[in-house]
Amino acid sequence: MLDRFTEKTDDSSKGSMLFNEALDAEKNDNIAEAERLYRLAADEGETDALVNLGLLLIDKTEDRKGEGVSFFLKAAEQGNISGIRNMGYVNAVGIGVPVSKEEGVRWYTMAAEKGHVKAMGNLAILYRSGKGTPKDLVKAAEWFRRSAEAGYFRSQASLAQFYLEGKGVEKDVSQAFYWYTKAAENNSNRGMYNLALMYIDGIGTEIDKEKAKELLRAAVAKRYPKAMFVLGDMLLSEGKNEEAWELFKTAAEMGEKRSIDAFVSAGKTVPEYKGWK
Repeated sequence: MLDRFTEKTDDSSKGSMLFNEALDAEKNDNIAEAERLYRLAADEGETDALVNLGLLLIDKTEDRKGEGVSFFLKAAEQGNISGIRNMGYVNAVGIGVPVSKEEGVRWYTMAAEKGHVKAMGNLAILYRSGKGTPKDLVKAAEWFRRSAEAGYFRSQASLAQFYLEGKGVEKDVSQAFYWYTKAAENNSNRGMYNLALMYIDGIGTEIDKEKAKELLRAAVAKRYPKAMFVLGDMLLSEGKNEEAWELFKTAAEMGEKRSIDAFVSAGKTVPEYKGWK
């Protein structure tokens, strides 16, 4: 996801006042007025307005995506860290510009070195996959660590996985448990799910299936299909068939393979795929 500024500033400068008015206009779906006000705020030196203006244009027609990128570039050139990170994202993904993982790495590195926690995670992912840069799991682990220590839940879950599998770091299940716990505490679906698996199997901790179910239910509430299957499987073993199959059904509709296989194995009609969202 691209960075967007949503909070008003308490600065009394003209640029900040225009920026705040633009936020109100955007919140009220008055997009044309928001664009006008963001442009005025940008003219007054408000670089956050450049970032939000870029987002408005990127969300419009294809011919304006390039213009949106140009505003990210202006923000980046003026030192706005979100403008820098957004330049990494649009290049890595190919929004308004041709896909260039190499450019993505370059911009993400700039933002990461300035302390942008999401950019650190983005950069780690590219090092992990070897896209835009030579594959380097040690560097990936280090950037995940820096991002995780700064509190970013996605990087906390990724760092936990590295420790669990011994990728880029020495295998350490206690560290995996620690970072999955941090991610779960930060409301990460993946953190809750994987921490639950550790409680189920007693990896890095004592077996605690009730705690596992508590975590899985929290992930299910956020519509995480993998958690639906595992919780359903646990409930099925307890004879709670109706609740279990309802979970399997919802997960299967979201494309979760194990839940689909459960319907096939039981000779039941596979629910129609409805997509992840």
